[in-house]
Amino acid sequence: MPHMQDLGRKSARISRALLVTVVLCFMTLLVSTVILIGISRTAVRTDEWIVHTLDVKESLATLLDSLTRAEAGQRGFLITSDEAFLESVDAALESEPAHVDELRRQVADNPVQAKQVEALRPLLAERMALIRESIELARRNERERVAELVSTRSAPTMAEIRARIDAMDRAESALLIERRQEARVIREQFIKAVGGLVIVAGVFAVFALLSVRAYLRGLDESRQRVSAQQAELEARVAERTAELTRATELAQRERTRAETLLTDVNHRVGNHLALVSSFLTMQQRAVTNAEAARALAAARGRVQAVASAHRKLRLGADFATVKANEVLGAVLDDISAGLPPDGRIRLNYELSPLEIHARDAVSLGVLTSELVMNAIKHGFTGGESGEVTVTFGAETGGHPFLQVSDDGVGYESRNSDPQRTSGPSGGGLGVRIIDMLARQFGGETRRSPLHGGERPGTCVRVELARLELMQSG
Repeated sequence: MPHMQDLGRKSARISRALLVTVVLCFMTLLVSTVILIGISRTAVRTDEWIVHTLDVKESLATLLDSLTRAEAGQRGFLITSDEAFLESVDAALESEPAHVDELRRQVADNPVQAKQVEALRPLLAERMALIRESIELARRNERERVAELVSTRSAPTMAEIRARIDAMDRAESALLIERRQEARVIREQFIKAVGGLVIVAGVFAVFALLSVRAYLRGLDESRQRVSAQQAELEARVAERTAELTRATELAQRERTRAETLLTDVNHRVGNHLALVSSFLTMQQRAVTNAEAARALAAARGRVQAVASAHRKLRLGADFATVKANEVLGAVLDDISAGLPPDGRIRLNYELSPLEIHARDAVSLGVLTSELVMNAIKHGFTGGESGEVTVTFGAETGGHPFLQVSDDGVGYESRNSDPQRTSGPSGGGLGVRIIDMLARQFGGETRRSPLHGGERPGTCVRVELARLELMQSG
Protein backbone atom coordinates (compact mmCIF):
# COMPACT_ATOMS: atom_id res chain seq x y z
CA MET A 1 0.00 0.00 0.00
CA PRO A 2 2.82 2.55 0.65
CA HIS A 3 3.98 1.94 -2.92
CA MET A 4 0.47 2.69 -4.15
CA GLN A 5 0.36 5.90 -2.09
CA ASP A 6 3.72 7.07 -3.51
CA LEU A 7 2.54 6.20 -6.97
CA GLY A 8 -0.67 8.11 -6.38
CA ARG A 9 1.22 11.21 -5.23
CA LYS A 10 3.52 11.04 -8.25
CA SER A 11 0.57 10.67 -10.60
CA ALA A 12 -1.11 13.62 -8.88
CA ARG A 13 1.98 15.81 -9.40
CA ILE A 14 2.21 14.86 -13.06
CA SER A 15 -1.51 15.45 -13.50
CA ARG A 16 -1.24 18.88 -11.90
CA ALA A 17 1.70 19.78 -14.15
CA LEU A 18 -0.24 18.66 -17.20
CA LEU A 19 -3.28 20.61 -16.04
CA VAL A 20 -1.19 23.76 -15.50
CA THR A 21 0.28 23.35 -18.99
CA VAL A 22 -3.16 23.01 -20.54
CA VAL A 23 -4.44 26.05 -18.61
CA LEU A 24 -1.43 28.16 -19.62
CA CYS A 25 -1.82 27.08 -23.25
CA PHE A 26 -5.47 28.02 -23.13
CA MET A 27 -4.77 31.40 -21.52
CA THR A 28 -1.99 32.12 -24.02
CA LEU A 29 -4.28 31.19 -26.87
CA LEU A 30 -7.03 33.38 -25.42
CA VAL A 31 -4.74 36.41 -24.95
CA SER A 32 -3.19 35.91 -28.39
CA THR A 33 -6.61 35.66 -29.93
CA VAL A 34 -7.69 38.91 -28.27
CA ILE A 35 -4.51 40.65 -29.45
CA LEU A 36 -4.87 39.32 -32.99
CA ILE A 37 -8.50 40.35 -33.11
CA GLY A 38 -7.54 43.85 -31.94
CA ILE A 39 -4.77 44.13 -34.52
CA SER A 40 -7.05 42.77 -37.25
CA ARG A 41 -9.78 45.29 -36.41
CA THR A 42 -7.22 48.14 -36.43
CA ALA A 43 -5.91 46.91 -39.79
CA VAL A 44 -9.42 46.77 -41.18
CA ARG A 45 -10.15 50.30 -40.01
CA THR A 46 -6.86 51.50 -41.51
CA ASP A 47 -7.66 49.82 -44.82
CA GLU A 48 -11.10 51.41 -44.74
CA TRP A 49 -9.48 54.85 -44.23
CA ILE A 50 -7.11 54.19 -47.13
CA VAL A 51 -10.04 53.27 -49.36
CA HIS A 52 -11.88 56.36 -48.12
CA THR A 53 -8.88 58.59 -48.98
CA LEU A 54 -8.67 57.07 -52.44
CA ASP A 55 -12.40 57.69 -52.89
CA VAL A 56 -11.93 61.37 -51.96
CA LYS A 57 -9.06 61.72 -54.41
CA GLU A 58 -11.16 60.05 -57.08
CA SER A 59 -14.04 62.45 -56.37
CA LEU A 60 -11.70 65.44 -56.65
CA ALA A 61 -10.33 64.11 -59.93
CA THR A 62 -13.86 63.53 -61.24
CA LEU A 63 -14.92 67.06 -60.30
CA LEU A 64 -11.86 68.59 -61.93
CA ASP A 65 -12.34 66.42 -65.02
CA SER A 66 -15.95 67.57 -65.26
CA LEU A 67 -14.85 71.20 -65.10
CA THR A 68 -12.16 70.56 -67.72
CA ARG A 69 -14.69 69.02 -70.12
CA ALA A 70 -17.00 71.97 -69.54
CA GLU A 71 -14.19 74.42 -70.40
CA ALA A 72 -13.26 72.39 -73.49
CA GLY A 73 -16.84 72.43 -74.65
CA GLN A 74 -17.05 76.16 -73.97
CA ARG A 75 -13.91 76.88 -76.04
CA GLY A 76 -15.06 74.65 -78.87
CA PHE A 77 -18.42 76.44 -79.05
CA LEU A 78 -16.80 79.88 -78.85
CA ILE A 79 -14.41 79.03 -81.69
CA THR A 80 -16.75 77.11 -84.01
CA SER A 81 -20.26 78.07 -82.79
CA ASP A 82 -21.08 74.38 -83.10
CA GLU A 83 -23.88 73.45 -80.69
CA ALA A 84 -22.50 69.90 -80.39
CA PHE A 85 -19.76 71.18 -78.06
CA LEU A 86 -22.43 72.28 -75.60
CA GLU A 87 -23.34 68.67 -74.74
CA SER A 88 -20.28 68.33 -72.48
CA VAL A 89 -21.07 71.73 -70.98
CA ASP A 90 -24.65 70.70 -70.18
CA ALA A 91 -23.44 67.39 -68.68
CA ALA A 92 -20.95 69.22 -66.46
CA LEU A 93 -23.55 71.80 -65.38
CA GLU A 94 -26.01 68.96 -64.54
CA SER A 95 -23.55 66.71 -62.61
CA GLU A 96 -21.65 69.46 -60.75
CA PRO A 97 -24.06 69.73 -57.72
CA ALA A 98 -24.05 65.93 -57.26
CA HIS A 99 -20.24 65.84 -57.39
CA VAL A 100 -19.98 68.58 -54.79
CA ASP A 101 -22.52 66.95 -52.46
CA GLU A 102 -20.71 63.59 -52.68
CA LEU A 103 -17.38 65.29 -51.98
CA ARG A 104 -18.83 67.12 -48.97
CA ARG A 105 -20.21 63.84 -47.56
CA GLN A 106 -16.86 62.11 -47.98
CA VAL A 107 -14.85 64.82 -46.14
CA ALA A 108 -17.43 65.42 -43.39
CA ASP A 109 -15.07 63.78 -40.84
CA ASN A 110 -12.21 66.14 -41.80
CA PRO A 111 -12.96 69.76 -40.73
CA VAL A 112 -10.12 71.24 -42.85
CA GLN A 113 -11.23 69.50 -46.02
CA ALA A 114 -14.88 70.22 -45.27
CA LYS A 115 -14.01 73.93 -45.02
CA GLN A 116 -12.26 73.73 -48.39
CA VAL A 117 -15.36 72.16 -49.97
CA GLU A 118 -17.58 74.91 -48.56
CA ALA A 119 -15.19 77.51 -49.98
CA LEU A 120 -15.14 75.67 -53.31
CA ARG A 121 -18.93 75.56 -53.71
CA PRO A 122 -19.49 79.31 -54.52
CA LEU A 123 -16.46 79.31 -56.84
CA LEU A 124 -17.92 76.40 -58.78
CA ALA A 125 -21.30 78.09 -58.95
CA GLU A 126 -19.64 81.27 -60.20
CA ARG A 127 -17.61 79.33 -62.75
CA MET A 128 -20.69 77.61 -64.14
CA ALA A 129 -22.52 80.95 -64.30
CA LEU A 130 -19.64 82.51 -66.24
CA ILE A 131 -19.67 79.60 -68.70
CA ARG A 132 -23.40 80.04 -69.31
CA GLU A 133 -22.94 83.87 -69.69
CA SER A 134 -20.09 83.49 -72.20
CA ILE A 135 -22.19 81.07 -74.25
CA GLU A 136 -25.10 83.52 -74.35
CA LEU A 137 -22.79 86.39 -75.40
CA ALA A 138 -21.34 84.20 -78.16
CA ARG A 139 -24.80 83.39 -79.43
CA ARG A 140 -25.45 87.15 -79.65
CA ASN A 141 -22.11 87.49 -81.47
CA GLU A 142 -20.61 89.77 -78.83
CA ARG A 143 -17.12 88.47 -79.23
CA GLU A 144 -15.32 91.36 -77.56
CA ARG A 145 -17.34 90.99 -74.35
CA VAL A 146 -16.76 87.25 -74.44
CA ALA A 147 -13.01 87.76 -74.65
CA GLU A 148 -13.11 90.28 -71.84
CA LEU A 149 -15.23 87.94 -69.65
CA VAL A 150 -12.93 85.00 -70.20
CA SER A 151 -9.76 86.91 -69.51
CA THR A 152 -10.88 89.00 -66.57
CA ARG A 153 -13.20 86.68 -64.66
CA SER A 154 -13.31 83.09 -65.96
CA ALA A 155 -9.58 82.45 -65.97
CA PRO A 156 -8.92 83.71 -62.41
CA THR A 157 -11.94 81.79 -61.04
CA MET A 158 -10.84 78.59 -62.72
CA ALA A 159 -7.30 79.09 -61.46
CA GLU A 160 -8.53 79.48 -57.90
CA ILE A 161 -10.73 76.37 -58.29
CA ARG A 162 -7.78 74.35 -59.54
CA ALA A 163 -5.62 75.64 -56.71
CA ARG A 164 -8.15 74.60 -54.07
CA ILE A 165 -8.70 71.17 -55.66
CA ASP A 166 -4.93 70.67 -55.87
CA ALA A 167 -4.58 71.64 -52.20
CA MET A 168 -7.28 69.17 -51.20
CA ASP A 169 -5.67 66.46 -53.33
CA ARG A 170 -2.26 67.09 -51.73
CA ALA A 171 -3.84 66.89 -48.26
CA GLU A 172 -5.51 63.60 -49.16
CA SER A 173 -2.24 62.30 -50.60
CA ALA A 174 -0.50 63.14 -47.31
CA LEU A 175 -3.27 61.30 -45.44
CA LEU A 176 -2.91 58.37 -47.81
CA ILE A 177 0.84 58.17 -47.16
CA GLU A 178 0.25 58.39 -43.40
CA ARG A 179 -2.46 55.74 -43.42
CA ARG A 180 -0.43 53.39 -45.61
CA GLN A 181 2.40 53.79 -43.12
CA GLU A 182 0.00 52.90 -40.30
CA ALA A 183 -1.15 49.85 -42.28
CA ARG A 184 2.45 48.77 -42.78
CA VAL A 185 3.13 49.14 -39.04
CA ILE A 186 0.00 47.16 -38.21
CA ARG A 187 1.00 44.39 -40.62
CA GLU A 188 4.42 44.25 -38.99
CA GLN A 189 2.75 44.05 -35.55
CA PHE A 190 0.47 41.30 -36.82
CA ILE A 191 3.42 39.33 -38.19
CA LYS A 192 5.30 39.78 -34.92
CA ALA A 193 2.27 38.71 -32.90
CA VAL A 194 1.75 35.61 -35.03
CA GLY A 195 5.46 34.78 -34.78
CA GLY A 196 5.42 35.25 -31.00
CA LEU A 197 2.31 33.09 -30.76
CA VAL A 198 3.98 30.36 -32.80
CA ILE A 199 7.07 30.49 -30.57
CA VAL A 200 5.03 30.42 -27.35
CA ALA A 201 2.83 27.64 -28.74
CA GLY A 202 5.96 25.68 -29.63
CA VAL A 203 7.38 26.11 -26.12
CA PHE A 204 4.13 25.05 -24.54
CA ALA A 205 3.79 22.16 -26.99
CA VAL A 206 7.24 20.89 -26.00
CA PHE A 207 6.38 21.29 -22.32
CA ALA A 208 3.04 19.59 -22.83
CA LEU A 209 4.74 16.76 -24.72
CA LEU A 210 7.18 16.25 -21.88
CA SER A 211 4.33 16.34 -19.36
CA VAL A 212 2.30 13.85 -21.39
CA ARG A 213 5.27 11.51 -21.69
CA ALA A 214 5.81 11.70 -17.92
CA TYR A 215 2.10 11.15 -17.38
CA LEU A 216 2.08 8.13 -19.69
CA ARG A 217 5.09 6.66 -17.90
CA GLY A 218 3.37 7.16 -14.58
CA LEU A 219 0.18 5.71 -15.98
CA ASP A 220 2.01 2.64 -17.23
CA GLU A 221 3.68 2.22 -13.85
CA SER A 222 0.32 2.66 -12.16
CA ARG A 223 -1.21 0.06 -14.44
CA GLN A 224 1.51 -2.44 -13.58
CA ARG A 225 1.15 -1.78 -9.86
CA VAL A 226 -2.63 -2.01 -10.10
CA SER A 227 -2.36 -5.27 -12.03
CA ALA A 228 -0.17 -6.72 -9.28
CA GLN A 229 -2.55 -5.50 -6.58
CA GLN A 230 -5.51 -6.81 -8.56
CA ALA A 231 -3.92 -10.24 -8.89
CA GLU A 232 -3.30 -10.33 -5.13
CA LEU A 233 -6.85 -9.15 -4.46
CA GLU A 234 -8.30 -11.74 -6.85
CA ALA A 235 -6.36 -14.47 -5.03
CA ARG A 236 -7.79 -13.29 -1.72
CA VAL A 237 -11.28 -13.06 -3.19
CA ALA A 238 -10.96 -16.56 -4.65
CA GLU A 239 -9.87 -17.88 -1.27
CA ARG A 240 -12.71 -16.09 0.48
CA THR A 241 -15.18 -17.25 -2.17
CA ALA A 242 -14.08 -20.85 -1.66
CA GLU A 243 -14.63 -20.47 2.08
CA LEU A 244 -18.07 -18.94 1.51
CA THR A 245 -18.91 -21.70 -0.97
CA ARG A 246 -18.01 -24.35 1.57
CA ALA A 247 -20.03 -22.54 4.23
CA THR A 248 -22.99 -22.20 1.84
CA GLU A 249 -22.87 -25.87 0.91
CA LEU A 250 -22.76 -26.80 4.59
CA ALA A 251 -25.70 -24.51 5.34
CA GLN A 252 -27.61 -25.93 2.36
CA ARG A 253 -27.00 -29.48 3.56
CA GLU A 254 -28.19 -28.52 7.03
CA ARG A 255 -31.22 -26.81 5.55
CA THR A 256 -32.04 -29.80 3.38
CA ARG A 257 -31.63 -32.05 6.41
CA ALA A 258 -33.91 -29.82 8.49
CA GLU A 259 -36.48 -29.65 5.70
CA THR A 260 -36.38 -33.43 5.28
CA LEU A 261 -36.79 -33.91 9.02
CA LEU A 262 -39.68 -31.44 9.17
CA THR A 263 -41.40 -33.06 6.18
CA ASP A 264 -40.90 -36.46 7.77
CA VAL A 265 -42.36 -35.20 11.05
CA ASN A 266 -45.41 -33.78 9.27
CA HIS A 267 -45.84 -37.01 7.33
CA ARG A 268 -45.51 -39.09 10.50
CA VAL A 269 -48.02 -36.86 12.28
CA GLY A 270 -50.39 -37.34 9.34
CA ASN A 271 -49.86 -41.12 9.43
CA HIS A 272 -50.46 -41.23 13.17
CA LEU A 273 -53.63 -39.20 12.76
CA ALA A 274 -54.67 -41.56 9.95
CA LEU A 275 -54.09 -44.43 12.38
CA VAL A 276 -56.30 -42.67 14.93
CA SER A 277 -58.89 -42.24 12.18
CA SER A 278 -58.72 -46.00 11.53
CA PHE A 279 -59.22 -46.68 15.25
CA LEU A 280 -62.28 -44.42 15.22
CA THR A 281 -63.61 -46.27 12.18
CA MET A 282 -63.18 -49.59 13.97
CA GLN A 283 -64.87 -48.15 17.04
CA GLN A 284 -67.71 -46.81 14.92
CA ARG A 285 -68.34 -50.23 13.47
CA ALA A 286 -68.23 -51.81 16.92
CA VAL A 287 -70.85 -49.58 18.62
CA THR A 288 -74.54 -50.30 18.25
CA ASN A 289 -75.85 -46.88 19.25
CA ALA A 290 -76.67 -44.89 16.11
CA GLU A 291 -76.00 -41.52 17.74
CA ALA A 292 -72.61 -42.69 19.00
CA ALA A 293 -71.78 -44.09 15.54
CA ARG A 294 -72.58 -40.73 13.91
CA ALA A 295 -70.46 -38.91 16.48
CA LEU A 296 -67.56 -41.31 15.89
CA ALA A 297 -67.95 -40.88 12.11
CA ALA A 298 -67.85 -37.08 12.46
CA ALA A 299 -64.80 -37.31 14.70
CA ARG A 300 -63.11 -39.68 12.26
CA GLY A 301 -63.78 -37.24 9.40
CA ARG A 302 -62.24 -34.35 11.35
CA VAL A 303 -59.19 -36.36 12.32
CA GLN A 304 -58.84 -37.50 8.71
CA ALA A 305 -58.98 -33.86 7.54
CA VAL A 306 -56.18 -32.92 9.93
CA ALA A 307 -54.19 -35.97 8.81
CA SER A 308 -54.61 -35.08 5.12
CA ALA A 309 -53.48 -31.52 5.78
CA HIS A 310 -50.38 -32.69 7.63
CA ARG A 311 -49.39 -35.17 4.98
CA LYS A 312 -49.44 -32.42 2.34
CA LEU A 313 -47.79 -29.83 4.57
CA ARG A 314 -44.79 -29.22 2.33
CA LEU A 315 -43.18 -26.02 3.54
CA GLY A 316 -41.70 -23.43 1.22
CA ALA A 317 -38.10 -22.24 1.08
CA ASP A 318 -38.63 -20.09 4.16
CA PHE A 319 -40.01 -23.04 6.24
CA ALA A 320 -43.00 -20.86 7.14
CA THR A 321 -45.34 -20.95 4.11
CA VAL A 322 -47.37 -23.54 2.25
CA LYS A 323 -49.48 -23.45 -0.89
CA ALA A 324 -53.16 -23.48 0.05
CA ASN A 325 -54.21 -25.43 -3.05
CA GLU A 326 -51.95 -28.38 -2.12
CA VAL A 327 -53.27 -28.63 1.46
CA LEU A 328 -56.95 -28.16 0.56
CA GLY A 329 -56.60 -30.44 -2.47
CA ALA A 330 -55.37 -33.29 -0.24
CA VAL A 331 -58.30 -32.80 2.18
CA LEU A 332 -60.86 -32.76 -0.66
CA ASP A 333 -59.27 -35.77 -2.37
CA ASP A 334 -59.66 -37.77 0.87
CA ILE A 335 -63.29 -36.66 1.15
CA SER A 336 -63.91 -37.67 -2.50
CA ALA A 337 -62.44 -41.10 -1.78
CA GLY A 338 -65.01 -41.55 1.03
CA LEU A 339 -68.07 -40.62 -1.09
CA PRO A 340 -70.55 -43.31 -2.20
CA PRO A 341 -69.03 -45.44 -4.95
CA ASP A 342 -72.07 -45.05 -7.21
CA GLY A 343 -70.93 -41.52 -8.11
CA ARG A 344 -74.23 -39.84 -7.36
CA ILE A 345 -72.42 -37.06 -5.47
CA ARG A 346 -69.59 -35.30 -7.28
CA LEU A 347 -67.06 -33.04 -5.63
CA ASN A 348 -65.52 -30.26 -7.74
CA TYR A 349 -63.05 -27.65 -6.58
CA GLU A 350 -61.17 -24.63 -7.86
CA LEU A 351 -58.27 -23.63 -5.60
CA SER A 352 -55.92 -20.70 -6.15
CA PRO A 353 -52.23 -21.42 -5.43
CA LEU A 354 -52.01 -18.75 -2.73
CA GLU A 355 -49.19 -19.01 -0.23
CA ILE A 356 -50.36 -18.91 3.40
CA HIS A 357 -48.65 -19.24 6.77
CA ALA A 358 -48.09 -22.83 7.85
CA ARG A 359 -49.84 -22.18 11.17
CA ASP A 360 -53.12 -21.52 9.29
CA ALA A 361 -52.97 -24.55 6.99
CA VAL A 362 -54.54 -27.16 9.30
CA SER A 363 -57.30 -24.80 10.51
CA LEU A 364 -58.17 -23.89 6.89
CA GLY A 365 -58.24 -27.60 5.99
CA VAL A 366 -60.60 -28.42 8.90
CA LEU A 367 -62.88 -25.48 7.96
CA THR A 368 -63.05 -26.72 4.36
CA SER A 369 -63.73 -30.30 5.46
CA GLU A 370 -66.56 -29.22 7.82
CA LEU A 371 -68.22 -27.09 5.12
CA VAL A 372 -68.04 -29.88 2.52
CA MET A 373 -69.26 -32.58 4.94
CA ASN A 374 -72.12 -30.28 6.02
CA ALA A 375 -73.08 -29.72 2.36
CA ILE A 376 -73.08 -33.48 1.68
CA LYS A 377 -74.92 -34.30 4.90
CA HIS A 378 -77.67 -31.67 4.65
CA GLY A 379 -77.95 -31.16 0.89
CA PHE A 380 -78.56 -34.75 -0.17
CA THR A 381 -80.51 -36.29 2.74
CA GLY A 382 -82.76 -38.53 0.65
CA GLY A 383 -80.15 -40.17 -1.52
CA GLU A 384 -80.35 -37.51 -4.23
CA SER A 385 -77.54 -36.98 -6.72
CA GLY A 386 -75.79 -33.67 -7.20
CA GLU A 387 -72.59 -31.65 -7.06
CA VAL A 388 -70.62 -29.90 -4.38
CA THR A 389 -68.29 -27.11 -5.55
CA VAL A 390 -65.46 -25.65 -3.47
CA THR A 391 -63.82 -22.34 -4.43
CA PHE A 392 -60.85 -20.77 -2.68
CA GLY A 393 -59.21 -17.56 -3.87
CA ALA A 394 -58.88 -13.83 -3.32
CA GLU A 395 -60.77 -10.94 -4.84
CA THR A 396 -58.69 -8.35 -6.68
CA GLY A 397 -57.42 -5.97 -4.01
CA GLY A 398 -59.54 -7.73 -1.37
CA HIS A 399 -59.39 -10.50 1.24
CA PRO A 400 -59.21 -14.25 0.54
CA PHE A 401 -62.44 -16.22 0.75
CA LEU A 402 -63.69 -19.82 0.92
CA GLN A 403 -66.98 -20.76 -0.73
CA VAL A 404 -68.78 -24.13 -0.71
CA SER A 405 -71.98 -24.56 -2.74
CA ASP A 406 -74.25 -27.49 -3.53
CA ASP A 407 -77.31 -28.01 -5.69
CA GLY A 408 -79.12 -30.04 -3.02
CA VAL A 409 -82.43 -29.58 -1.23
CA GLY A 410 -81.36 -26.30 0.39
CA TYR A 411 -80.52 -25.12 3.89
CA GLU A 412 -83.30 -24.10 6.30
CA SER A 413 -82.18 -22.05 9.28
CA ARG A 414 -83.35 -23.02 12.74
CA ASN A 415 -83.89 -19.31 13.46
CA SER A 416 -86.49 -17.00 11.99
CA ASP A 417 -83.72 -14.82 10.50
CA PRO A 418 -82.27 -16.73 7.57
CA GLN A 419 -79.01 -14.73 7.72
CA ARG A 420 -78.24 -15.74 11.30
CA THR A 421 -76.11 -18.85 11.22
CA SER A 422 -73.89 -18.71 14.29
CA GLY A 423 -74.43 -18.89 17.98
CA PRO A 424 -75.78 -21.50 20.31
CA SER A 425 -78.94 -22.03 18.34
CA GLY A 426 -77.25 -21.99 14.98
CA GLY A 427 -76.77 -25.79 14.56
CA GLY A 428 -74.83 -28.81 15.85
CA LEU A 429 -71.16 -29.34 16.59
CA GLY A 430 -70.14 -29.02 12.93
CA VAL A 431 -71.83 -25.62 12.61
CA ARG A 432 -70.22 -24.43 15.84
CA ILE A 433 -66.78 -25.57 14.59
CA ILE A 434 -67.39 -23.73 11.32
CA ASP A 435 -68.42 -20.55 13.11
CA MET A 436 -65.48 -20.77 15.51
CA LEU A 437 -62.95 -21.18 12.68
CA ALA A 438 -64.63 -18.43 10.64
CA ARG A 439 -64.27 -16.02 13.57
CA GLN A 440 -60.65 -17.14 13.97
CA PHE A 441 -60.04 -15.98 10.39
CA GLY A 442 -61.86 -12.71 10.99
CA GLY A 443 -65.10 -13.50 9.17
CA GLU A 444 -68.45 -15.20 9.51
CA THR A 445 -70.40 -17.73 7.48
CA ARG A 446 -72.96 -16.39 5.01
CA ARG A 447 -75.54 -18.88 3.72
CA SER A 448 -77.84 -18.17 0.80
CA PRO A 449 -79.84 -20.13 -1.81
CA LEU A 450 -77.86 -21.11 -4.85
CA HIS A 451 -80.53 -20.20 -7.47
CA GLY A 452 -80.40 -21.22 -11.09
CA GLY A 453 -81.32 -24.92 -10.66
CA GLU A 454 -84.29 -27.17 -10.05
CA ARG A 455 -83.49 -27.32 -6.32
CA PRO A 456 -82.77 -24.27 -4.21
CA GLY A 457 -79.29 -25.46 -3.22
CA THR A 458 -77.04 -23.73 -0.71
CA CYS A 459 -74.05 -21.40 -1.02
CA VAL A 460 -71.88 -20.85 2.05
CA ARG A 461 -69.22 -18.13 1.81
CA VAL A 462 -66.63 -17.28 4.46
CA GLU A 463 -64.53 -14.09 4.17
CA LEU A 464 -61.05 -14.83 5.53
CA ALA A 465 -60.00 -11.30 6.49
CA ARG A 466 -57.32 -12.44 8.95
CA LEU A 467 -55.82 -15.15 6.74
CA GLU A 468 -52.34 -13.83 6.03
CA LEU A 469 -51.24 -14.18 2.42
CA MET A 470 -47.48 -14.52 2.10
CA GLN A 471 -45.32 -13.12 -0.70
CA SER A 472 -44.22 -15.67 -3.26
CA GLY A 473 -40.52 -16.47 -2.94
